[in-house]
Amino acid sequence: MISARTTNIRLSEVCQITACPMLGNDIYIDGFNLSNRKIEANSVLSYCTSYKYFKIALTNEKVTALIVTNELVGQLSDEERSRFSFLVSESPEWTFYTAFINLYENRYFPQYDFEIDLKNAIIGTGSVIEKGVIVGDNVKIGCNSVVCSGTILGDNVTIGNCSVIGGNGFQLIKDNEGRNHAIPHIGRVIIGSGVYIGDNSTVSRSLFEGFTKIGNYVKIDNHVHIAHNCIVGDNCVLTANCTMFGSSILESNVWLAPNSAIMNRVKIGSDSFIGASSLVLKNVKSGSRMFGVPAQKIN
Repeated sequence: MISARTTNIRLSEVCQITACPMLGNDIYIDGFNLSNRKIEANSVLSYCTSYKYFKIALTNEKVTALIVTNELVGQLSDEERSRFSFLVSESPEWTFYTAFINLYENRYFPQYDFEIDLKNAIIGTGSVIEKGVIVGDNVKIGCNSVVCSGTILGDNVTIGNCSVIGGNGFQLIKDNEGRNHAIPHIGRVIIGSGVYIGDNSTVSRSLFEGFTKIGNYVKIDNHVHIAHNCIVGDNCVLTANCTMFGSSILESNVWLAPNSAIMNRVKIGSDSFIGASSLVLKNVKSGSRMFGVPAQKIN
């Protein structure tokens, strides 16, 4: 179901792509990711721009190679240097994404291009279900919506009109001349059973690997945006015009009132209520009621 060609490349090949010198062993890389994320691959290339972030990489056993500056390499002890293989660059972030884009354009990452079974689905006029989508029983999709390759739809899922599930997220990186570049996303989306998604809503795929996840029996109103790598727990409600920034998390039974926004990497504890037009900047404990900009707890 998934094409055989996946990321499994020697670091020396990445060295040739980036024209950066290599230090340490010529190991195999099977993924790209950031050091401060949970990683599913076994041997990942990441990057560090300071010793602060290098210490984070030290704690992630899945990170085996790093792109760093020559100055940072000089700050490391022999024991720290022995932990990784390195590519040396004066612009580690841009070098990292340059290699990532190159491999993406050459289709090194998994391709979800198998034929799909829509015999139990109702698909509205103008909607597109790309190859490589897994579709559960009793799925209903309105008109002019798109479900992108790699998405998994559970049973009894309803998607409204003009919505996009599994599309590219919005990750911008500046090159060495200060110009912005949009970074392709290679992850996936998984939608649980009994989920309702309204009109003109978007759920973006994860950036590097894994899934943006929508739990069972979640109800999503019109004009809702769920960014890459977000997690929505079971039985949550997201009302009109809500926004979840990248990598934010809703635990189970959370209610987001209209126009509320959850900042990236913020976690909302279970059974919490976020009031209308609130902006949540910090983690929220379970059972909280939050209102305002920035959102404050109200008893």
